Amino acid sequence: MSSDEDKDQCEVCVSQNATTIPSGGFDGIHQNCPRCGEFKLTGTASSIMRQGLGKERRALLSGWIRNQNRLGSIPMITSENLKKVLASPIPPVIERANALLEEAAIGLKGLGDTFNINEPRFLAATYSSNPQDVNYLLGILRDQGFAEAKKLGGGSEILPGGYIKLDDLKGRNATSVNGFVAMPFHEDLNETYSDGFQVGILDAGYEPLRMDQIEHINRIDDEIIKQINSAKFIVADFTGHRGGVYFEAGYALGIGLPVFWTCRKSDMSDLHFDIRQFNCIDWQTPEDLAKRLQVRLEAVLGHGPKSSNA
Repeated sequence: MSSDEDKDQCEVCVSQNATTIPSGGFDGIHQNCPRCGEFKLTGTASSIMRQGLGKERRALLSGWIRNQNRLGSIPMITSENLKKVLASPIPPVIERANALLEEAAIGLKGLGDTFNINEPRFLAATYSSNPQDVNYLLGILRDQGFAEAKKLGGGSEILPGGYIKLDDLKGRNATSVNGFVAMPFHEDLNETYSDGFQVGILDAGYEPLRMDQIEHINRIDDEIIKQINSAKFIVADFTGHRGGVYFEAGYALGIGLPVFWTCRKSDMSDLHFDIRQFNCIDWQTPEDLAKRLQVRLEAVLGHGPKSSNA
C-alpha cells in the first residue's frame, strides 16, 4: 500500500496507519507502523492476537518491537515469543522516562532542535497505552530539568540537563542487552556454559558474554571491568569458588548492576557466608540451570529485547 488513504490496520496496536509490505513468499504478515515500527508476524501468532489482547498488552508488544528496531532487528513475532513478551512486566517508570528522552533525541540535527511529543513512536518507546501516560512521563523529565513542552501542538525540547543525562545513559549502556557471565574457565564447565548459561540467557532475550570468548588486546582485568560496565546484568557462578567471581560480583553490585547468583548444588555447602543471603540458583545439570536462569531473568528484568526468532 502506498497512499495514505490505503493504509492498513496495524496487527499490533490496531491503528489505521500501517503499511503492509509484500511478504515475498513468507507465510505471514510483514508491516511497518509509525507507532510500533517494522515487524513480521506468523499466522499462528496473528490468530492468538485476534482473540483479544487489550490496550496494555498491545502496548507491551508495541514497545518490544520498537526496542528490537532500535537494536537493528526486524522481529519475527511467533506464538512462542509472543507469550514471553506478553508475560513480561511493563518497565519501571524511570526506565520509561529515560526511554522517552532517548527516543526524543533520535533524528534531532542539533542542540535545541524540537521534537513532537504527539508522534505515535513515543507511545511505543515508553510502553504507553495512551497519550496521557506519555505526557506524564514528559512531566517527569520536565521536573528533572531534562525536557519540556515548548509549543501548543506537541512541540517539545530537550534541555541542557537532558543532553547531559543522555551522555550518562550512553555511558552506562542503559539499552544494553548483554549479560556478563562470571565463572571459572575449567574445561569440565564448558558444557555448563554452552547448554546452561548461554541457553538460559538467550531464551530470556539477552546476549551472553563470557570473558574467554571476547577478542581484545587489553589487560584481562581491565577488559573484565570494561565488559561489566557495559552489561545490563551479571550472572555469577560460584562453582569451584574462584576468587575472581567474588570480586566481579562485588564490583557489579557496587555500580548498581543486577547480579544473578548461581552455584552447582554439590558446591553449595562451601559457599561463602556473605553470598548465602542471596537467592542462589543451586543447579544440578546444564538443562536445569538454563530453565531456572531464564525464569529468574524474566521475573526480575522481563523478557529481553533480543529475540532468537528475529
